Parts: sequence; structure tokens; C-alpha cells
Amino acid sequence: MLDKHVPLDAAADVINDLRLNSAQIRRVTTAVQRIVATAYERLPAARRPHDFDAFTDSVPAHHWALMFEACALRQLGRTTEACALITAARHLDAIHHCSKTAPA
Repeated sequence: MLDKHVPLDAAADVINDLRLNSAQIRRVTTAVQRIVATAYERLPAARRPHDFDAFTDSVPAHHWALMFEACALRQLGRTTEACALITAARHLDAIHHCSKTAPA
């Protein structure tokens, strides 16, 4: 699943910058897969795509990259940085959403 969705350049940057080993990469990958599966399961039935693959295909590439980096930071015990990254991404997403819906 991740091979198809996480942008390879983003994953490579995270792996190199954080110096992740193969065991850490596997744990990060598993964590991202759990997050996506949980998000799919928590969607109300009316909003949930018919299959999991359709759901994963609908997640934007930058969200996959963000999840990968946040999970990598968490894997390294850098939880505060992971939370700060997620919080910043939420704020940026909210600003972006508001700018798209605001009248010109």
C-alpha cells in the first residue's frame, strides 16, 4: 500500500534525514498503515468508499508524506516534534481551506 502512495522522494528524504534503519522503516510503515485503516473504519458508512483501496487512493500524496514523517519522528521517540508537525499541518490545511472558500 505505501509503495503506491507515499511519494518516494519524500520517504527517501525522511529516511536519510532521520537515518532510519530497515527495522524502523518497517515499524513506521506499519504505523502509517494502521492510521489509514483506522481512518477508513471510523468514517460513517454513508461517506466511506466501497473498498479500502478506493479510500487509500483518495488520500492526497502530501498527507501520506506527512504521516510517514510524523510516524518516523514518533518511532525515534521525538513525539513533541511529531505533534508539532501535525499541528502545523492542520493549521496550514485550515488556512488553505479557508482561502479556497473565501469570496474574492
